[in-house]
Amino acid sequence: MKPMDDDIHSRQRTGWKVLASNSAFFSKLGFTYDPPRFDANGELIRFYDTERMLRYHREMFARGVKLHSSLLFSGWIGDGKFDYAETDRVLSAIASLGPGVRYLPRVKFNAPLDWGKNHPEELCVYFDGPRDREGIRNLAGGLRQDILGYDGDGYYAINYRDDRPNRNGLIANQSFSSEVWRRDAVDALIRLIRHVQATPWHDMIIGWHIAYGNCGETALWGGFNQPVMRTGDFGISHRKAFFDWGMKCYGSLKKMRETWLLPELTRENIEPPPPSLRQGGTRNAEEFFRTSPAAQICIDYDRFLCEKDAESLEILCRAAKTADDRPAGGFYGYYLTLPRAAYAGHCAYDRVLNSPWIDFLCAPAGYYRRGVGEPGGEQVCAQSITRRKLFLDELDLRTHLAQEKPRAANWPETRYLLWREFARCLMYDNNFWWMDLGGGWFDSPEIAAEIGKLEKLARRLRKRSVPHFPAQVLILSSDEAFLYHRPSFDLHRDLMQETPAELQLCAVTIDHYRTSDLNSLPLDRYRLVIILNSFEPDSDAAAILAKGVAAETPILWMYASGRVHGDDPSGLPLKAFTPPPEFGIKFGNLPERRFLSEEHEYPMFGIDVSDSEDITVLARYSDGTPAAAECRRNGRLTLRVAVPLLSKFEFREILRRAGIQPYREGFAACYGNDRFHGIFEDGGSSFEFYEKLPGNQSRHLA
Repeated sequence: MKPMDDDIHSRQRTGWKVLASNSAFFSKLGFTYDPPRFDANGELIRFYDTERMLRYHREMFARGVKLHSSLLFSGWIGDGKFDYAETDRVLSAIASLGPGVRYLPRVKFNAPLDWGKNHPEELCVYFDGPRDREGIRNLAGGLRQDILGYDGDGYYAINYRDDRPNRNGLIANQSFSSEVWRRDAVDALIRLIRHVQATPWHDMIIGWHIAYGNCGETALWGGFNQPVMRTGDFGISHRKAFFDWGMKCYGSLKKMRETWLLPELTRENIEPPPPSLRQGGTRNAEEFFRTSPAAQICIDYDRFLCEKDAESLEILCRAAKTADDRPAGGFYGYYLTLPRAAYAGHCAYDRVLNSPWIDFLCAPAGYYRRGVGEPGGEQVCAQSITRRKLFLDELDLRTHLAQEKPRAANWPETRYLLWREFARCLMYDNNFWWMDLGGGWFDSPEIAAEIGKLEKLARRLRKRSVPHFPAQVLILSSDEAFLYHRPSFDLHRDLMQETPAELQLCAVTIDHYRTSDLNSLPLDRYRLVIILNSFEPDSDAAAILAKGVAAETPILWMYASGRVHGDDPSGLPLKAFTPPPEFGIKFGNLPERRFLSEEHEYPMFGIDVSDSEDITVLARYSDGTPAAAECRRNGRLTLRVAVPLLSKFEFREILRRAGIQPYREGFAACYGNDRFHGIFEDGGSSFEFYEKLPGNQSRHLA
């Protein structure tokens, strides 16, 4: 984690230290309709009971959790209109917990509905929506405005039935590139801060969690949806902003017209690329990986969306820090869980991580394979973030008391999840908050006591020196790569979610960084390096790895990593493979696995072994085409797995070939460092947790 500069005000230093060294508790306190809507009596629609939520906060406070978080209403009730009654209700409630409480408010800045009526040219417009000001205005506030960012029967909240369905919208809320929205959101933020500064509750606030977009998670409208062909932002100001961005990139209208293959392009007639060009399943590698000249505008549009999202977050964080001398940050970077991460705006890591105005980033824990007996995971590349920022993990744990499903079935399963998520976060020195999104998820004496035990342990572990990570395996992934292929739910599931989860169950410790971190990573300590998705052009990953990785450490290139643009760095060239409706893959002596091609709608490859003198085939498709192979050249063992999915059994074979000894013979997720070690059984609720002590000793805690 990067410490704050000496010239930062003491309140920023204090807030940073509190965030870095304390777990938090988050409840539904402060949850209101977003953007704000009002009931028949003119009251702001709220989704919580103050006293009930306070009971949960008091229990956590008594168990040693002094940092608390919730939504805090911005007061922005309409265009140019503000009311802080709801804001003060929440602040007063948090303050009632007692002396020593610290508060991290999450504040949403999505524009109120009447703002869209007054500024129709600043709204996000989907592909099928109108392009003219009055056509957009006529839809603003109506049922064809997607005010949530996803299709549903209405705003989701337990025991709340929305009277407004949110489906098939033609327009959405504010464009992320809108300078008018940014101006008004900053104004709302500063007004809120000035209001809070005038209250007796200001001193308990240790930072500002900035939120906007889909679910308040800085994602463009529609970015969380399953693939729908209407999304994109074709709004008036957004189209002009895209033109201006292109002019800045290419330097002249002539160059931009030539690059985008739009000879008649002007600022007045510009249209972002249609969804049919940007997305949709295909086995055509040129179309999928955007290697044709016609796809350059798609690459540029996704980059533009990411830059504008990062820019908006930075502008709001800068306003918060300038006005209040406290750390600021927000949700960002979900490329490990969002197939459409580029469209959502979440692939500008370097812009966000290099910003002096953004102090922390956060994300919910990964939702894929996070149940009992599974490894859990992150939605972001958390280790990459913690090299330059604080990272806060939202532990959205569905205990056996939750109404929502899937959830733990009983107390032993809940305990397994509590300890696994605790270990997963502390392994990489991430901080986190316990999240009760439904109300009552932790409302039992045994859960409260267990969290109290974990909090005591966390305080003890955090006081020890920053841990040395003894990881055996390094995974490398790329947010930039998402610009260079069409979004594919099938490929993303197989390559970015299923593959890391299967590896995590192999009872080895794993580091996961971005390829852009390579220049400053101590590569010589790893026993195996795996490159997941290096599809971007001009990548120097192969050259850096060749110099930095120990000669005896194998390098595994997954799927088409490294070969989309230019020469194949693996020495194991790919060739097109057309799968039949049903096909199999057999890895060594392991049983063949069967697949349906319709469930894997992306280009598929085999390996060309015509230069077979130094190539060993490790796996074949059912027709005999090589699907995985290894070669040793210049003293280096290199592997290529042409399929984007390996099972834990196949990974075990690769680990054996790399000379890596798992921590146990059976399958389990292992999280640990120099301070502790946790082993969590695959497929069951058994686990072990040890605190490491001086003199190579350990203490069994669970």
